[in-house]
Amino acid sequence: MESRWKTIMRDLTPPLAWRGMKSFLQAVKLYEPPVVQERDTAWYDSAYKESTTYQGSYTQSPYYFLWCVLVDRLIRSGATSVLDIGCGSGQVAGFLRDKGLQRYVGLDVSSEATGLARSQCPEFEFVTASVFDTDVFTSVEYDTVICMEFLEHVTEDLQVLNRIRSGTRFFGTVPNFPYPSHVRCFSSGKEVASHYGGLFDPLSVDTFESPAEGIRFFILDGIKK
Repeated sequence: MESRWKTIMRDLTPPLAWRGMKSFLQAVKLYEPPVVQERDTAWYDSAYKESTTYQGSYTQSPYYFLWCVLVDRLIRSGATSVLDIGCGSGQVAGFLRDKGLQRYVGLDVSSEATGLARSQCPEFEFVTASVFDTDVFTSVEYDTVICMEFLEHVTEDLQVLNRIRSGTRFFGTVPNFPYPSHVRCFSSGKEVASHYGGLFDPLSVDTFESPAEGIRFFILDGIKK
């Protein structure tokens, strides 16, 4: 028998997104832990070019159920200008645009990703650059930074977060499962708080249970020190 939570999530998620999310989560459950290795730009270019997952509406994404939580929190926080680190193909940008956000800059190392983002959401700005080389952290206006399923992909994640201006509101997600492009994953919210807590004051970490047993996402909400 399905759990009540799974039933609720299925009812709230568009049918195509639900089917995609189930396939995604099933694949994650079966996947064996990879050798820890940060992927290069070519790997991400290929992923964005070859997968239809990143080319449709945000409502059809297997991550839609998670984005709904983050976007709701962000809008309720009163954010007016957002910097999105690891913006991908612009699906979250489109979600925020449809929720009324006026100022947004997306950053991604993949030109395939930012190309898709510009076509999906031409109202916003997208920058193709490494998070370690770009000047967007100091040159653009933002009161909020988001990192949705990005930090687990880079070895120097703390160095990335240190580039954020002091006093900035931060929202992010990290997973508890391995994947070919993940250099880390977390077993608990306590572990997430221990890893990132020194950079934020305050920082809250909430555990978001997915419909697939054992699969969790950890939602970070804090103020950069």
